[in-house]
Parts: sequence; structure tokens; C-alpha cells
Amino acid sequence: MTLIRPHSPGCVLILLCFLLSKCGSLYAQNNSPGHRVGHQLAEVDPGRDSLDIDSQNESIRIRYTLATQIPSESERILLLRGPCAIQQGSRTWNAPKAILWQSKDMVGSGGRIVLFLDHTPEISPVMIEQGHRETRPHFLIALESQAAIQFSGPEPVVVPNAGSDPTFLKAIRKRNQYAGEIQLAQHSEVAQFPQGPELPPLPTNTLYRRRVKIGPRFLGGRIQAKADFIENSLQPEYVITVTGGVNIVINNVPLTLNGQTFLTNIDLSADKAVVWTDADRVDQLSGFEIDENTPFEVYLEGNIVVRQGANKIKAGRAFYNISQRRGLLLDAEIRTQIPEYEGAVRLRASEIRQSSATNFHARNAYFTTSEFGHPKYRIEASDIFLEERPSLFNTTIDPATGLPNSNTMWITSHNNRLYIGDVPVFNSPYLSGPAEDPHIPVTKFNVGYSSIFGAELETGWDLETIFGWDLPDGTDLELEFDYFSLRGPGIGLSGDYNTQGTFLGRPVKHSGFGHLYYINDGGNDVLGEGRRNLNVPDDNRGRILFRNRTEFSPFTNLFAESGYILNNDRNFLEQYFEDEWDRDKDLENKLLLEHQQNNVSSSLLGAIRTNDFSNQTDWLPRADLTILGQPVFNSPVNWSMHSSIGYGRLQQGESPDDPMVDPYIPLDYYADSEGLVAMSRHELTLPFNAGPFKVVPYVLGEVAHWQEDLTGDELTRWYGSAGVRSSIQFSKYMPHVQSSILGLNGLAHKVVYDLDYYFAESSEDMDRIPQYNAFEENAQERFRSRFQFLEFGGVLPEVFDPRLYAVRSGTGRSVTAPYHELVDDQHALRLGMHHRWQTKVGALENPRIVDWMELDMGITYFPNADEDNFGEDFGLLTSRYAWHVGTRTSILASGAVDFFDMGQRVFNIGFLNQRSERGSIYFGYRNLEAGPIESQLLTTSLSYVMTPDLYVATFGASYDIAEGIDRGQSLTITRITENFLLHFGLGYDRSKDNVGVAISLEPRFGSFGRGSMRMNSLLGIE
Repeated sequence: MTLIRPHSPGCVLILLCFLLSKCGSLYAQNNSPGHRVGHQLAEVDPGRDSLDIDSQNESIRIRYTLATQIPSESERILLLRGPCAIQQGSRTWNAPKAILWQSKDMVGSGGRIVLFLDHTPEISPVMIEQGHRETRPHFLIALESQAAIQFSGPEPVVVPNAGSDPTFLKAIRKRNQYAGEIQLAQHSEVAQFPQGPELPPLPTNTLYRRRVKIGPRFLGGRIQAKADFIENSLQPEYVITVTGGVNIVINNVPLTLNGQTFLTNIDLSADKAVVWTDADRVDQLSGFEIDENTPFEVYLEGNIVVRQGANKIKAGRAFYNISQRRGLLLDAEIRTQIPEYEGAVRLRASEIRQSSATNFHARNAYFTTSEFGHPKYRIEASDIFLEERPSLFNTTIDPATGLPNSNTMWITSHNNRLYIGDVPVFNSPYLSGPAEDPHIPVTKFNVGYSSIFGAELETGWDLETIFGWDLPDGTDLELEFDYFSLRGPGIGLSGDYNTQGTFLGRPVKHSGFGHLYYINDGGNDVLGEGRRNLNVPDDNRGRILFRNRTEFSPFTNLFAESGYILNNDRNFLEQYFEDEWDRDKDLENKLLLEHQQNNVSSSLLGAIRTNDFSNQTDWLPRADLTILGQPVFNSPVNWSMHSSIGYGRLQQGESPDDPMVDPYIPLDYYADSEGLVAMSRHELTLPFNAGPFKVVPYVLGEVAHWQEDLTGDELTRWYGSAGVRSSIQFSKYMPHVQSSILGLNGLAHKVVYDLDYYFAESSEDMDRIPQYNAFEENAQERFRSRFQFLEFGGVLPEVFDPRLYAVRSGTGRSVTAPYHELVDDQHALRLGMHHRWQTKVGALENPRIVDWMELDMGITYFPNADEDNFGEDFGLLTSRYAWHVGTRTSILASGAVDFFDMGQRVFNIGFLNQRSERGSIYFGYRNLEAGPIESQLLTTSLSYVMTPDLYVATFGASYDIAEGIDRGQSLTITRITENFLLHFGLGYDRSKDNVGVAISLEPRFGSFGRGSMRMNSLLGIE
């Protein structure tokens, strides 16, 4: 019988199924373009760490508590444990642990080093520069200095297996993302680093010399070995029998992954072994060399353990054939760490067979993330096949040849069953897809009941897994099947992507998401009090949404967006996607090309209205140019400007079919208008210091033209403003103030007083200007249309006009204001006061400054009160207060007041207690008065771990004191298991008269899926 060749991936079978080839896929995550930054950080894509490169010549000082040296032939690699501090010039980085790379020929001198700073659950890395602090989950920094690097800490200890440390594996992945940016100065080519302390990829045509060592399994043990010569075999050979507990270590084993070859080490242990080879090696068991053509087969039996990096295999019996790349494992279990999913994955099979270098077959297998011997969650299959296939999208570059390699490891499984406990919850005869995919076809499963939708069933399905599609890396595609007994069946398609690609032959990065949804709705909409039985325009309801960002460079981006509601169904989003309706941006059809570099930005926009019921502007097209803070002829005067020109078509939203049932009054400033819209706004400032005061006199001027105003005539407006901004700061330091109860370790009081005094004149009234640039979202506009009808019979008092509120607040006065229409004659003095009481927390050797108490207040004085503030000299009194009594307890308050009749009187006060391991609690009171509106709302929310690691409860409730009515409650109890979260929820919404109950199953597969190991959202932790 023949078995697996150690220089193929099958030598330890770590590529088998999801857990095997997932490890391999991490090797190929390199050559990603980085962003060069100096002391300022470049914009970074969500989910990626930015790279800091500092080329100062100042000395570098590194302080640490413990250091481990990771073996490497090309570099000095250190794992530093903290607290760690790295300082160069005015910048300091602090972290609990770090990875350092330094070229060996530069040790003891200057040069460039690369550092990866990682976090722990309690401490995140922080960068400090001249009092500014920035915290991130990770830092990747490249520092350079001509002076020798100074280390402060114990001498590093060399640990052979340190390359499997999770921090180092994570650091390798992050470093490979920016390999082209952080190559060491003395290297002429970019080095690619695989997982673990292995060498870079090697040419595939090399004959590798491997070193084999056979010794006792345990320290102090003794083995018994004998060799027999078999001359009757097809090729004469020696058979070496080893008993007494044996350990076989094979060094410099080439490992081929997706067309690239790396060196690795393999460690095999068993009670006994039989080796077939070409010579009597009994006298050389302490170490001998073999090459690719040397016959070498090994049979292992009894308590077999195979290790390679962080991967571990256990088996009852195993046989390997080195030269033929074939092998067999019986009664085997493979365990591997997957850093991306923050946990381990186990594969168990009665038989795992390798038939070639890239073909594997596992029989009667299951895989799971459970640590239990009998897992509570597992996916079983009768047969799992792993093979290397050409990939349509996911192409890597072989660094040895420079040629593209488009092969990927592909997995196919038969007779699949998903078990929760011992209950099968899903069955599929066939699944196929890339091996690094976890192959969980069910992504969402919710059941429940509500008065609005009836019995509810919502499911999501991973299409790549179900159909075996080869989608580009970073792409997910999900099919949705829903059913609501009071409404009807629904089907949807959603996806998101974050991939590298090309555009007109140049490399770019694409990211975005899309959603299609359709439901055959046989019911009526229930949207709130007074709108609990609204007819729908058509039973066929749905929406289309697509948003894309194409990044040509860190400075140039193309945004594409499309959104449409089927049959101009004005209430569909509010009914079926209420959170999106309330919080997300409006649906748009647009193309936006932006370029920004230094202090200059430009853009070109084309947009078309999505649906007839929305107030929107078509831009056919529009161009913008902005310049900020440009010195005028090297003088202290700074010039800023924003100019735009475009052809706009503003269209007022259509009314509902029955405005009496669904109240609606059109907003007059969105009346139909069309034509050229042009604007150019300029500001000159002269900042200077007058003793302790910072003073900035300024003048601002604008000319704007509308080809068609609200009366249908042409309109040209001249607008000018002159004023002065000023501020002064005071501070008092009280190091003697100490209180363990209040969490005070010294106290510093800092206060800034500021003002903005200006006078503005406009040649035209704002009443004539159409609002081409929206300043409110559709949800706000829809509420305003109902409010105007229900409370005032269709005639809105001026005090509630949102455009006048924007003018009084100065919303449209800045150079970069996105809605330049919102300015008018005005004379105002704005006063502000900003207090910060700060103390120190954290370790004595590395304390950090936090805000212990905050207070911000502002008020505006209007000299022309009758014209600018409805007859009152003062208005827009605002305040915000926060007292962080400790790291877990805060008292919060805010308010806004106007003094004229029917003016706003709003204030909130709340108490928040955050017990990070046990939950959180919040009590709040909100008072709202504005004309006919009066609300005094008590709210509370609670998250609590009732039984550690077993149950979590979350509860919310609100009660309106002014009206004496209950507004609603919600209660969710979550059952925590090792592999999933089971949610059971109850809720009541008085506005919609809706009672609901829901049950949902949420995967807890490390960081994969919708689950989370720490469940921060349940506990109210940000």
C-alpha cells in the first residue's frame, strides 16, 4: 500500500475540506496595494488596517517585558510582550504585544524595521503624538533611522515553535497586504512571507534536500530499531522497524499551495513505525538526508499525532508514500486554527485518502468548531472530495515564475446533514465550492409571529455553496425565501463584495453591495397610529438596490448607485425595511467621480430620480471644484473656494392616491424647477494670535444663478458675509485631587470660549429659491408632510419651517456647505463654551488621559431679532453634559431651547451603567415641547447575563408621562451554546398596535457569520 508524500499538501492533510485549504489560502493573501502615509493617515477601506511609514532619522527606542525570537534564516523576528512601547521623535506607540521584523545584517545598527502592534480583549494599541491619541485594533508601522535601534528588555529567547503563535500568524497576513510598501531598505525585491516562520516561495523545479530525524517520542525515552533487506520486492529495499514510541521529524519539506511552493517542517509521532527506503539507515536515525527521488514510505500505528505549524492530526493508523504522493489515514481527526474565525475547526473521518498531489477523499466525515468529544453542532457527509481546479476569478501570481496561477482548491461533498445536537436540521445531497468556504448553506433562519405580518418565516441560503459556483474572493451571494401568513411569500437576492479587479486595463478595487426583493403582498400596510390600514397600490411589491465604490487610487474614486421601488410603492420601505427607511440614505440613481489630493477636490455627478413619490433632483450633469486653505501669494491670508455648475431638474414628489387616508401636503420649496444651476463661493481669512486669543477675521462672497426659480423666472443672487471668529483657552491642573470612588487620579480642567460674529446680506429672498440640494432625508420629509396636515391644516407656521431653522443655525454658511441655498440676510453673534475635566487611568507606567466630565454650551444673539429670530434677542440655546463617574458608569444630558412662542424646548437626561462582562442598564427621561407637540417619555433598557455562559436577557420599555400611555416594550432571551445563539423575543408597539414574537438561530462560528464570541451587541457594548 502507498500513502502521502510529505512535500505535498497531503502530507498532513491540512488542506482537506474547509479547514485544510483555508490555511493554504492565507498564504496567497499578498501583493495587496497599500497606502503610503507619513504623519497623517490615509483613508483606509473598512476592514483593512492602514500602514504608517515614518522615514525620520531620529533614534528608535523599543521597550518590552518579554521577547521570543522566531527562527528565520533571512530576518530577525521578535515576538514582544508588554507593555510594549515604541518611540521615535514625537511619536509613541503603546501596545500589549508586538511582532518586529529586522534584517539580520542590520542588527546592532540602524535601518528600517517593521512592527505589527496587536490588541488584547482589555487593551488596544494607541499612537500618541503631541497630545493627540489614536486607538486602533492593530497598527502596522515601518520605521527608519540611521542611528542604532535601542532595545530595553530581557534578551530574546529562541523558541522553535513560536511561528504558530496566533499574533504572528495575524501579523504575517497584515504585512502581506502591504508587502510592496514595507520591503526592507536593503532588499531589491519584495519578499513574500507565508504563514509561520518559513522561507519565501521556492522555484517549482528545484530538487529539495530534506533532512529526516527519527528518535524517541518522549524526552528520556528509548527506541528499538532494526533493518531488514528485502530483495524479492519489485525494487530491492530496506525495511526499518521502530518501536518503543517514535518521533519522526522531516525538515525542509516543500509544501505546494495554489501553484506556489514553500518550505515547512513535519512532525510525526506514533507508538511504532515501519519505514521503507533505499538504504540501511539504522545507524543514521539521528539525522540523514533524502531528496525528491529517494524512496521513503512510512507506516504509523498507535496514538498517531502529526503536527505542522498550528495544525494537528490524530489517527489510529496511517501510511505515507513520499515518492508517489499517495496516502491513507484511518480513524483520523484533523484540528486547525483559523485566525480569521477566532477559533479551531475539527474534521473527523473514518478514512482519509490521497490519490495524487492535489486530490483527496474523506469518507464518513464531519466537521465542527465544537470542543466537545461529541459535538453539539456538526456538518456530516458520506464523502468529501478535495481537488485543485482552475478558477475563473481568483488568480494569484507565482513569485518564482512571475506567471499567473488560477488554480484553487475545490471541495465537493455528498449526502450532507447539518446537526444541532442530535437533530438534523438541514439535508442536501450535494454541495460544492471553494475549500476555504465554511460550507454552511443556511445563513439565516428566523420564525415568529406579529399582528402585522402573521406567522413569519425568514431564511437565507448561500448560493456559492449550494450550486458550487466559483465566485471572486471577497464575494458573498445569498438567496432569501420568506413567508408571512397575513401578507404572502417573498423572495430576495443579496450580495456584497470587496475584490481586486481591473478597469480599462488598470488595477482597481471594487466594493459594494446589492439587494433585490419581491413579495406578493395580499395585506394592508400598518405604519403607525392613524395609518394602520393603508391599501397597497399593487400586490406585486419589491425594490432594487445597488451601491458600488471603485477605487482607482487613494485619491480617486467612482461611486455608482441605483435604487428603485417597484410600482412607485411609497410605503414599501417603511413597512418592510423600517430601520433602513429611518436611518439609511435615500435611494438614488447616480454616478459620482471624485478626486481629492492635498487641499483640492473635484467631482462630476450625474443623477436621475428613482421614484415619482420622492422629492429629488436630476443632475445632467454637475461639476464641483473645492480648494481649501490656499495661501495667497505666500501671505498670511488664506483663500478657500467652492464652485459648481450643472443642469438640474428638481421634481416634487407625487401625492398618495388618497391624501386623507395617508395624510400628505407637498413641500413647496421642492416645486418643479429646471435649468442651469451655478454657484461660486469664496472666503478669505487672516488668522493671527492676539496674546492668548486666536483671531480669524474673514470675508465671504458668493454669486449664484438659477435658470428657473420657484416662480419660473431666472434668478441671480449675490451673497456676502463678513465677520470674525475667535477663541481663548484656560486650563488648571490639580494633581493632588485623588478619589478611588470617583475614579480620579489627578484632575485637569480645560475650557475653551469661542465666538463667531458676522453680518450677512443677500440680494434675493430665500423664498424664491428651489431646494435643488436636499438637506433632509425622505423619512423626515414624509413626516413633515403629515405633520403640516394633521397639526396645522396644511399651513405651516414659520417657526416650524425647516429652511428658516437651517438659516438661523448657520447651516449653509460655510464654504463647503452642501446646500448653498440656505443663506439669507442675517446679523448674529454665536457664543460657545466647552469644558473638559480630565484625569488619568491605566497602569502607572503607561497611564492615559480620559475625559472625566464634559460640558458644552452655546447660544446665539440676534441684534435684528424681529427679522432673524421671531422677535427674541437670544435663541438656539444648546447644551450637552456627560459625567463619566467611572469606566462603567455615566450620567448624560442634553438640551435645546428657543425662547419665542411655540419654540423648541427639548432636553434629555439619562443614566448608563456598563458592566462589560455582565451587561448594561440605561434609564432616561426626554422632554419635548414644540407648539402642539408635547411628550415626556421615560425609557429604560437592560442587558444582563442571567446565568454565566448560558442565558442573556435584554429588555426595553418606554412610557409617555404627558399622555399617560405606554409606548411599548421588548424582551429578548438568548440561549448561549458553544456553536450558536438561540433568540426568543417578545415585543409590543402601541403606535402600530402590534404584538410580536420571534425565534431566531444565529451561528456562533468564531467571528464568522452573524454570531459573536463576545456578544457585545447583546450586552450593549460598543
